[in-house]
Amino acid sequence: MPVDRCICHNILFKEIKRIADERGFTTLEEIQEAKISSTSCQLCLPYVKQVLKTGQTSFKPGFYSEEK
Repeated sequence: MPVDRCICHNILFKEIKRIADERGFTTLEEIQEAKISSTSCQLCLPYVKQVLKTGQTSFKPGFYSEEK
């Protein structure tokens, strides 16, 4: 089963991407300030960062992106 959503906010990454595109959001902080995702358990943080960076909206379980 792919990782494709923020479970705390019950929102798919493709919906997060659509909202970000509509509102011109480019950072995780903007998504959090709008209370769209990534404000509770924050397990989705690396995924939402990748959604914003690459447009990818579905990930293999265990994906992890380390900022360098």
